This record gives sequence, C-alpha cells and structure tokens, in this order.
Amino acid sequence: MSWVWAATAGIAVYLLATATRTVRLADRVAPYLRVQPDRVPEPGRDDDPTLLQAGLSWSRAELAARRMVALAIGAALGALAAQGDLFVAGTGRSVLPLTVLGGAGGLLAFSMWLTTRRERRARALRFELPVVADAVALLILAGEPVMAAIEGYVGRSSGVAAEELARVLEAHDAGTGAPEALARAGRTTADPEAARLYGLLGHAHVTGGRLVEALADLAIDYRASLAREMSAESGSRAVASYGPVLALMVPIAMVFLLYPTLLGLRSLAGGP
Repeated sequence: MSWVWAATAGIAVYLLATATRTVRLADRVAPYLRVQPDRVPEPGRDDDPTLLQAGLSWSRAELAARRMVALAIGAALGALAAQGDLFVAGTGRSVLPLTVLGGAGGLLAFSMWLTTRRERRARALRFELPVVADAVALLILAGEPVMAAIEGYVGRSSGVAAEELARVLEAHDAGTGAPEALARAGRTTADPEAARLYGLLGHAHVTGGRLVEALADLAIDYRASLAREMSAESGSRAVASYGPVLALMVPIAMVFLLYPTLLGLRSLAGGP
C-alpha cells in the first residue's frame, strides 16, 4: 500500500502548491464602481531575470512552489516504480533510492524546461530585432515620439519583443521613467543583442538626435549578425549530417578494398 500513500502525498502537494489566492472584496467591487485599485507590486515579482527571459511572470515564491510540485511528482513516480523492486531483490528495498532519484529527475526536468523556453525565446527575439528596429524607425519618421512609437509597435505586433516592450510601457505608466524602464528591459531581455536597441531608444528619449538613421544602421547590423549565425549553423549541421554517412561508408569501402587482397594472399599461401 505504500504506492497509495506516495500518490496521495504527491496529489496533496500539487493541490497545495496550485491553490488559488483569495480574492479581496475590493477587487470584486472595483470593476462595478469604475475605480481601479492601486497597483501594488507583489513581493519578489519580476525580480528574477531568468523568469523574465523565459516569458514567465511568476514570483520567487511561485517558482519555488512549482519546483516543489516537480519534486513531489518525480518522487511519487519513483515510489510507484519501486513497487516492482526493479533493481534490488527484496520487498521495499528500492523505495528510498528510487524516490530520491525520481525527485531529482523531476527537478532536472523542470530546469531543462525553463532552459529550453529561454533558448527558444532568445532565438525568436534575434529574428524579430531587425523588424522591430525598422518598425520603430518608421513610426519615429512619421513624427511619433519614442514612447508613442513603442506603443504603436506593441499595439500592432506580437512576439517576444512586443512582450518585453509591453512591460516597458507598463512600468512607464506606473511612474517609472522611460530611460529606466528601457534600461531594465535591456538587463532582463531574452537576448543580449536587444539591449543595444533598448539602450539606443532610452538614450534618444533623453538626448534626441538622429534616431532614425541609428535605428536603420542597427537593423543592418542585426541582419548581418543573423546571416553569420545562419551560415555557421548550416555548416555545423552539414558536418553533423556527414558523420553518420562516413561511419557507414568507410567500413563498407574497407571491406570491398581488403577482401580481394585477402583472397589473393590466401591463394598464394596454398589455402583452399
């Protein structure tokens, strides 16, 4: 019956970690009174750059809770697998090691999921940056100020860059200065190359200058960097694809080359 207790414990931890927060009475009544409650940032919210890079708005407490859920699920699966005594003879001897291994595997799987999410967003952002620079340059060329151009881009676009710039607009509406909000976006962006764009926009918001030309040059740099990256990636993929082919062809070619020689030597030696 130990597997029943393990499954029950895993379900209990999951329900406790994902329990919904209590909604205040003011939050329920405010929409009907047309009065928005004051926006008070939650403790620890958006403090972890890795969460922002992954596109997640979790607090540190929520991240810890989800890690505990992954740990509990992995441990429960390990305890269930141990019921068959897969590795150690005897009743119940493999429960503890498999439970520990399952919990470690759950944490590892959760970390790998976060890393994969960050890498995918970084790759998507690299392809978006030239378009963002050109779009913002066109809006500024049409007479829009920097923040209005960012708002125009966010309102008409979607993607990783639009999400990061939307956070900049939210911070600006909450009272943060535009240069500070853009600088923070540069520190927490999914791809470091985006920090150049955000820094340029923040600097131009304060000092002005020929922003359209600078954005056009930056878009050219982004496209050149993408071309180099794609060329390097295509070369590495070509080398990786040649490996299995050579591994199969070389032994077969050696057999065909050496077999007649071996037959000749055998006939010279007087063999049958």
